Amino acid sequence: MPLDYTSAILDVGDPSGYEQAGLAADIASYVPTRDAWVQLREYATTQSIEIETVDVPDAWADAAAQARPGQLPPGAIAYTVNGIRHRNGVWNSTAESLSVPVAFTLFMACPHDGDPCYLLRLSQLNNPLR
Repeated sequence: MPLDYTSAILDVGDPSGYEQAGLAADIASYVPTRDAWVQLREYATTQSIEIETVDVPDAWADAAAQARPGQLPPGAIAYTVNGIRHRNGVWNSTAESLSVPVAFTLFMACPHDGDPCYLLRLSQLNNPLR
């Protein structure tokens, strides 16, 4: 169910809790609703992403420079992921597949004190920071 996936991502979210509500909303835009999830099960739908590149976007330096003091946590960084989303399922007893390019940005913090990195936010799907 969607909660199984969203909770796993929230587990690696901002430990302060400051960004958790925003991250939860970001994640919700990536996964089907519970009702849609149940319906997709009837079609044996699976989905995966083939990651092609992960890069710090050029615009990150400007975004970080424009942030107010204390707005970004220590070690804040952005990574833009480009890849191919593969979706497979069965429609009218026929196996179907779809592969489309996708891109998104992970906004993370990797503290300088050696604590683990954590996820702050996600961009909208196919609206990454470039």
